[in-house]
Amino acid sequence: MSTDDPVVNAMQEINRAFFSAAQRLGVPVSLEGLAKVLVMNLAAAYGEKVAMATLNDIATNATPVARIWGGIAAAADYEPGHA
Repeated sequence: MSTDDPVVNAMQEINRAFFSAAQRLGVPVSLEGLAKVLVMNLAAAYGEKVAMATLNDIATNATPVARIWGGIAAAADYEPGHA
């Protein structure tokens, strides 16, 4: 993969948009928005059955990702000098 790859560019844009929204609105709201975009794009591209199957796979395997985002949320809420 190179930096001119459309997938890489899209992921970079999503990453910037997510962190910008997370700073303004908080991580839970940003994750909800990201999930809605994912569902709409999956459904538009592949139809409802494939979208739902993909979301089921994501939900089944989401624990490691949830831990990562939980750590990010905790770090974002952390105030130096507080336990």
